[in-house]
This record gives sequence, C-alpha cells and structure tokens, in this order.
Amino acid sequence: MSLQGLFAKISGDEIAHLTRELVRFDTTNPPGNERRAVEFVAESLKPFGFECLFLEHETQRATLLARLQGSGERGALVFNGHIDVVPVGVESWQHPPFEGVIDGGKVWGRGAADMKGGVAAMMAAAKAVAQADLALKGDLILTVTAGEEVDMLGARALAALPEARHWQAVIISEPTSNRLGLAERGVFWPEITTYGKTAHGSTPELGVNAVMMMVKLLAEFEKLDIPFQPHPVLGEFTRSVNTIHGGVKVNVVPDRCSVMVDMRTLPGQDHAELMRLLEAFLARLAGEIPGFRATIRLTYELPPAETPQEAEAVQKFLFAAKAHCGVDLPIVKVPFATEAGVFVPTLGLSTLILGPGDPALAHQPDEFVGIAEMEEAARLYIAAAVEMLAA
Repeated sequence: MSLQGLFAKISGDEIAHLTRELVRFDTTNPPGNERRAVEFVAESLKPFGFECLFLEHETQRATLLARLQGSGERGALVFNGHIDVVPVGVESWQHPPFEGVIDGGKVWGRGAADMKGGVAAMMAAAKAVAQADLALKGDLILTVTAGEEVDMLGARALAALPEARHWQAVIISEPTSNRLGLAERGVFWPEITTYGKTAHGSTPELGVNAVMMMVKLLAEFEKLDIPFQPHPVLGEFTRSVNTIHGGVKVNVVPDRCSVMVDMRTLPGQDHAELMRLLEAFLARLAGEIPGFRATIRLTYELPPAETPQEAEAVQKFLFAAKAHCGVDLPIVKVPFATEAGVFVPTLGLSTLILGPGDPALAHQPDEFVGIAEMEEAARLYIAAAVEMLAA
C-alpha cells in the first residue's frame, strides 16, 4: 500500500504549531497540572472521530486515552507519550522556556524534546490515519500521560485498565533521534542510613559518629560485588552515591547519616534479590565494625524492560519503516527510564521507543526539537499504524 497520500496529510508547520501550543502549557512536575494540556489534545482529536476518555488523578491532573475504533479483529496499537516536564532550573535560556518559540527550523522550550514534540508528531499521525478512512482491524489509541517524570502515575493507571492486556503494542515517542529503542535499564534507589550517638563536639569519645560510620560503609560498598550480565545494547549495571546528609551542627557528634544511591539495573537482575544482597552486606558490616548500625529502605524502583527484536510488532515496525519510509532503523540504547518500565513488566506488551529530539537535550536548558525530525517521526508512526492495523 502506497502511503504517499497519507504522508501528504501531515506537515511540519502543523506539527510545529501543535508542539508550540503544548510547550505553552506549564506542566512542570511537581505539581504536574497536566489537565489543560490533555484537554487540548482531546479537543484536537475529537473532530477526527476519536473517542476521548480521561483517567482522573487529581483536580488539575489527568491522563488521556483517545480511541479511533477499529473492527476488533486485532489488538489495539497504542501511541503513547507523557505531557509533564521537569523544572526549568536556574540557568538562563536563549528563548523563554514556556513560549514555544519557533526559530531556525526548531521549536524551543521546556519539554520540546522530552517529549511534547513526540506527542505532537503522534497527534498529527493519528489525525492523518483517521482522515484516510482505512478499514482498521484494531483500534488506534493515543494515550497522553500525567506523572511520568516523578512516579509513572498515568502509565500505571493505563496498565490497570482491563483492555490493556489485549493491546497489540505500544510505541512511546520519547526522544531517540528517530532511532528505535527496545531495552532500557531499571531504576533502583535505596536510601542507606547509619546511626550513632550524639555527644558534645569537644568530647567526641563519648559519642558514636554516624558520619564516620558511613565513611566506613561507603569504602566497603565500593568493593561490593553486585552480579550482573552485561547487555549487548545497554552495557553495564551502574551504581552511584549521589546524595549524603548527616549531622546537625559543627559542635555536635552526628547520630545519623543517610545516602541515596542511584542504581541502574539490567534485564536479568532481580530487584528483590538485589535488596537481599544489600541487607546481607549491612549485616556483615554490623558483625565486623564495633558499634555499627544501619538500615536500608527502597525509595523508588522501576524494573528493567526489554522487547525482543524478534517480536512480531518490532518486525512489523522495522518492515514498515523500510517499505514505506525508506529507513533502515538502527536499534539503540535508551539511556533513561520510560513508561516501558510499566508496560513491559506489568502487561508483557511489546513496547517500542522512538521519537524526535536529541535525548541529550532532555532536562537541559535551551531544549529544542527539530521540525523536520518531528515530521519524519509522524511518517514512521503512520507507516506502523497501517502495517499493524490495516495491512
């Protein structure tokens, strides 16, 4: 099936306009305030036959599920993107972060790359498919989620829907420079706290210094063997001690010190087993260091996620990209966590990650997304929809 007529229904100008409008909604998370942005998406899609359902979270927060109904012969194909963004930060910007300035073939602003440009490209693709009046054998669904940047609030609500277990595949438009990601590392953030006994700073021998206990702990932690199998795309497991807090005053021996550790896990690493290993590590130190006492708690986790390249949805996507867009898609590492970490472990869904924008620009000042890149992404989404739902 030639898709040139469908491709003609999208334009870079339209996608740039949609991105600009989405950037103008300040959806900084926290607090999120995604409702007005997802309402804008819904109002843009309703004239093209999409039925729109809002999954309510809080007064100003919601996730959108917009459906173009097919015959039901196949599972739905889901276009997915989050609409919340991280804070702007304190650095100055070349363009105001919430104006969506269009300049130099790019749309500038917070969330342009991560990932309102991807959402706009999916909106344009979904509208083009709707206008083509294809005999869809399955639903085309566009989901726009709240809360990805903090707790995956919207993705978890979607995964809890009974219908989600019958979806065919999910395509997430996170920024990958329009290359295909199939695997991402998990997130495992433990907080480790050491305990001591306060004393006056002039008589430290009467206390137990929790900070110095943490120093001993961290020296041993650097040597701790945490088993993992290197991944051909994702590389190695990583761990990094990124925050430390201890003590209350210079003349008081500290009785408490806490660190936060950022661990990025690989497919095959079990988070429960990792926690047991860390608990055993602390127990060993308690037996070796006089007066040592420590606790550990997990503050956040997201499992690693991987969709096999041999999966039917992946093969259809690769075929569609080549046959209809002339693109041989490379398989690349996804360096950050996405909502695939919810959809793959919870639902067992084939989840493909591809979107416009340089991933290195995510969470950075002077964030932007290229208009031509968004247009290319929209063509890839259209090709995938036709191949998975209409071919």
